[in-house]
Amino acid sequence: MGKEKIIEILNKVRVEELTAIMQYLQHHYLAKGINSPTVAGLFKEQSITEMKHAYALAERITALGGVPTTKIDKINVPEKLEDMIRVNYEVEKTAIEDFKGYIKEVSEDITTTRMLEDILADEEDHADELRKLLEK
Repeated sequence: MGKEKIIEILNKVRVEELTAIMQYLQHHYLAKGINSPTVAGLFKEQSITEMKHAYALAERITALGGVPTTKIDKINVPEKLEDMIRVNYEVEKTAIEDFKGYIKEVSEDITTTRMLEDILADEEDHADELRKLLEK
């Protein structure tokens, strides 16, 4: 696989990460209810992790000769705290599946593969934390 295709994949991932940053931050700011301080704190922590991912992706993209995207997708901002947790959980589950595919696609590039595997591990942790909050 050529550098151009790897850059394209990394920019797709970067869009996902930038979108996650904005969604987590918006949920952090707008969380309300008895459990909101704890959950809002989690949203903030997860947004910071996503920022680190977006930064690492940009570094790799530029190292490969590309230009990092600044685009984001639409964010989902429900009113209820439980719904915020649920939509973030769904985003993380989708990201996990996406990452598994991306890792297979870039497997010839060891550096990119390792970076995506590290990010995948964080996404799995995020999903696990959110899933636990949704358990009854």
